[in-house]
Amino acid sequence: MISAVGTLTVSYVMDWSLLRLTVVLLDRRPRLWRLALASAVGSLPTLWVLLTQNFYAVPWEVLMLWPFSMLLLTLGRLSWRVWIKAYFVFLALTILAGGIALVVLTWIPRLSLPSWLLIGTTVPAVLWAIGHFLPRQRIRQYLGESPYGEVRLILANKSLTVRCLWDSGNRMRDPVLRRPVIILEVNQAIEWLPSSILAWVSSFLAGKPSPVPEEWKGRLGSVRYQSIGGEGMLPVVALDRGQGRFQDKWYSLAPVTLALTNVDISADRSYFSLVSPDCIISINHEGVGA
Repeated sequence: MISAVGTLTVSYVMDWSLLRLTVVLLDRRPRLWRLALASAVGSLPTLWVLLTQNFYAVPWEVLMLWPFSMLLLTLGRLSWRVWIKAYFVFLALTILAGGIALVVLTWIPRLSLPSWLLIGTTVPAVLWAIGHFLPRQRIRQYLGESPYGEVRLILANKSLTVRCLWDSGNRMRDPVLRRPVIILEVNQAIEWLPSSILAWVSSFLAGKPSPVPEEWKGRLGSVRYQSIGGEGMLPVVALDRGQGRFQDKWYSLAPVTLALTNVDISADRSYFSLVSPDCIISINHEGVGA
């Protein structure tokens, strides 16, 4: 006897677990509302089968393409390379989940529990354990994600943490203090920057620089940049201190200066800051950076 509610529940929980593990292995932060919506969409083929009472009601072409809709809702905008990786990671995890379910039904005593409840509790638990204990550093290196990390910036006793790319091509230095320069999208720092600095930065980026606030003299300035898209000047502020996360470990940064830009640093929105590996203190830099 098949429980329709139990089957839909298992389908939803399994899709949630598979999507979450896919996002974790791609080194992205899963958002609960996206996971909830994508899991609901993932349960629609199961509902189709239950309504028609035909196991083969859903064409195989739909089943192969359906994960794209789920991943779109879960991950948002991404580059096509990451899309392909995410798709194949999801398929591989789906096959793995099927194998785990087969082992559970074959070898684990049911203890009078219905099959849907047994699978719906054990398989997601195993998938969670995989995402928690697997060496994600190695997996990210295999997927080409190793240059990504996070940077924690501290200014005026306030902290801001954003995703970054460890960019060995970023050789910029503050012309006055000679500090390495971290480049950050200004829209990520609106609520973090002190109001006087934000006003000064906004006027600078608008092409109408205002005088440097008296209390921040000696810590604000500008730096010239040159890239494929052109060259120009960016406003900078000397930070109190910073930390960087590389391969799941946090390291102190050398004294750094923050440059702010009003253009998108990453086209796929996978990171918002560019940081040179040279900023990290006491780390072997071999293989670090893009």
